[in-house]
Formats: sequence, C-alpha cells, structure tokens
Amino acid sequence: MILPKVPKPSKAEENDAYELATLRDKDTCQKCRRDCGPTARDHRVNRSQGGRTVVSNLHVLGLDCHKWATEHPLDAQAEGWAAPSYADPREWPARRWMPIYGGRLHLSWVLYSDDGEIAVITEEDAALRMYGAA
Repeated sequence: MILPKVPKPSKAEENDAYELATLRDKDTCQKCRRDCGPTARDHRVNRSQGGRTVVSNLHVLGLDCHKWATEHPLDAQAEGWAAPSYADPREWPARRWMPIYGGRLHLSWVLYSDDGEIAVITEEDAALRMYGAA
C-alpha cells in the first residue's frame, strides 16, 4: 500500500513530538518498565524507511530494549514494538503498560494519536489491524 505524501514536520514540530512522546511515556521504557539503559525516543516506523517524527510514530524504549527491537524487527512488529514501513503508525497497534484497577499495570494493545492520546484496543482488534484476521 502506498501512503499519501505528507509534508515533513518542521524541526520545531519534531522537537514537540519528541517532548510529547517523552511525557506520554513518562520517560520510561515501555517494553520492560525496568532500567534497561538510558531511554530514547524510538521511531516505530524507522526514519530510514520513511517514518516521520510524529507522536504516533514514537515511543520510549531503554537502550537494551531498543537494541532488541533493532536486531529482531519481525518479532518487534509482531509484539507491537515496531511498525512496518507501509503502515500508518496511527493505525498500527503498539504495546505499552497501562494502569488497571488497584494501580497495577497491564501490557495492553493501544493506538497512538499525533496529539499524545492513547486508545486501548482489544487483542482481537490488534490482530485484525496487523494481519487482517483475528
């Protein structure tokens, strides 16, 4: 699928996207929630594959988890830590830790928006979006 061409964000818009993603993720690795090294804003669709620096295409990963996602791109996509080059990151499910009752956290499937919002989706919806079948 060929996505429509969109203008590249300005440097200021990219800086805002990095800041909003950092705040949204509380500068904490969204894969392991542990101290797996210094954190970085990771592009879900790699910049080298046309990924833009917008909030929906960013999440925070620690160095070790970022390295894992880079070295295992197909596993990272299947587990929601990356998105394929053809995907619109606003529509491609991501994983993150979300609060549930009693202050506990649950690894959930979500969709990110470009304004920093998070929408929790079901595992079935994630499978439909990623593979076209539940």
